[in-house]
Amino acid sequence: MKKVTFLAIISVLLVFAGSVTAQDNMKSKQAESSSVIAVITPETFQDYAVNNVGKEVEIKGMVVHVCRHGGKKLFIVGQDPEQRVKITASEKVSVFEPELEGSTITVQGIIEPIAEEELPDAEKKNDDADHTNYYHKPQFSISCMEFKTMED
Repeated sequence: MKKVTFLAIISVLLVFAGSVTAQDNMKSKQAESSSVIAVITPETFQDYAVNNVGKEVEIKGMVVHVCRHGGKKLFIVGQDPEQRVKITASEKVSVFEPELEGSTITVQGIIEPIAEEELPDAEKKNDDADHTNYYHKPQFSISCMEFKTMED
């Protein structure tokens, strides 16, 4: 009888320990899924960025320009060459090489707002009813934490 009671207690303890481990595993999987990086395209970037400043994203595109004055920024495009995304260097990626132009890259980084430039007085006076100033609505860039060149 003592053996049966002892085995029953051991069985209950093992089942309890197994359920605690299963709960811990579920919690860690939930934590991992909540830190999933959003994968976006250059065409959807500006709309996505409006509500996601400070969040990490991954984006893929072709490098169309690397700043020649220090290599601190580059621009990528996707299918629509009109939808350019500015990528800036950060503490983790300090400079972009000019040889990246024409390459397709994948960038992981943090969405940041671009400070709005003040219009010169002459430009303010010449605004007409048909004028749509694309560059004076909120714009965003990505501070690059990591990038990879894609193989063709």
